[in-house]
Amino acid sequence: MSNLVHFLNGKFVTEDELLISPRDLGFTRGYSVADFLVTHHHQLFKLSEHVDRLFKSAEIIGLQIPWSKTQISAWVKETLDKNDKNTEKTIKILLSGGKSHSMYQADLPTIIIIIDPYLPQPSSYYEKGVKVIAVKYKRPYPESKTTHYIEGIRQLSKVKNDDIAEIIYYDDSQVFEGAGSNLFAVINNKLVTTKSNIVEGITRNVLLEILQLDIPIEVRDFTFEELLNAAEIFLTGSSKEVRGVIEINGKAVGDGKVGKITKEVAKQYKDYILVRL
Repeated sequence: MSNLVHFLNGKFVTEDELLISPRDLGFTRGYSVADFLVTHHHQLFKLSEHVDRLFKSAEIIGLQIPWSKTQISAWVKETLDKNDKNTEKTIKILLSGGKSHSMYQADLPTIIIIIDPYLPQPSSYYEKGVKVIAVKYKRPYPESKTTHYIEGIRQLSKVKNDDIAEIIYYDDSQVFEGAGSNLFAVINNKLVTTKSNIVEGITRNVLLEILQLDIPIEVRDFTFEELLNAAEIFLTGSSKEVRGVIEINGKAVGDGKVGKITKEVAKQYKDYILVRL
């Protein structure tokens, strides 16, 4: 039985008590947003930035939040404090339109804070890299971190093996992002990351702020053809950190190994975490 403590609509609850109404708009209509963060050395990493993004996501889809950023941040800290301090944790904050018999939002949204152990990914993911699949798809309200993951789940359900680490979205005009990550690529000896129609990842933004590389960094939209011809590709995210991509749609990226730029980016990010905490 889990000893984890979570937060649901103003109360601290156990795993068995973490229940919502089947009439909740997040369940019946998919009307909800979320944010996800982790601890490093048992300290919350970039909490204020994650809460800011949660509010931005809610604003984009018109989800009204009656609480302040300070209040939600306090609930996150209090919930985390009620759990053991021996392991790193992940924290997922969920907001939905609340319990409703129609398509109208409830007077109070549902708010949930879920705490789980932070389980590090296999070292091979970082040392040997990962394989991804790219599909034509553009998320609705792409700048909002909604809980709409239908396409990612649908695509992964068609994969016959479990060595596909991510689904990449693109259309005829540009590459977007991964289902649960942002994307960088080394194109024409420049490090490029998508500018528009994406959720601006916290890890992505940190990297854009701190990276010191021997090649220029560009924030611009680029095509799928450019991505396929990239010398290196890597994914970023709160739990993924920096993860090299060695294959996309069965085609090797570069020489099929994690590249030197990717390794340097990963090192600088880890160094930043250590200095900040």
